[in-house]
Amino acid sequence: MNKDKERICIIGMPGSGKSTIGKQLSEKLKYSFFDTDEEIEKQEKIKIKDIFSKKGEDYFRSVETAVFNELINKNKIIISTGGGLVIKNLDKLKISFNIYLYCSLDILTQRASRNNLRPLLNEDTSSQMKNLFNERKDIYNKAADITINATLNPKNTINEILKEINNDN
Repeated sequence: MNKDKERICIIGMPGSGKSTIGKQLSEKLKYSFFDTDEEIEKQEKIKIKDIFSKKGEDYFRSVETAVFNELINKNKIIISTGGGLVIKNLDKLKISFNIYLYCSLDILTQRASRNNLRPLLNEDTSSQMKNLFNERKDIYNKAADITINATLNPKNTINEILKEINNDN
């Protein structure tokens, strides 16, 4: 499996650290960094949470796909994807090197409950997180070129990723 690593996508659940890791990894590799959620907010001039409540998830997913399609053709790029991006973009992810940041459900729930900006996790965070996790884990595994346990601190996660990226099998 020697996939081109000019385009790297960070995939995983909300709270898995995609933005933090993506940003740090892009600095190490000297790649451009984009976060699909940030790009959507810039383009729509409105918070993701508000897009969900005012325009609905379908609208959000279509904007997300458009933003992703624009970014995925760049080279030397790291894209931190929204947690649900994989659902509609599995085919498009075939052209990127995909790093699945895996975290235990407990850690994800803990992290997500500190952030009220997650549109699909607004009421009962732990049961919603569990449902999302079960709904998406297979698709993350299917899209992933490598899976990294992101439960530890970001420095360890970055070192694991760099080891895997440089270890061309």
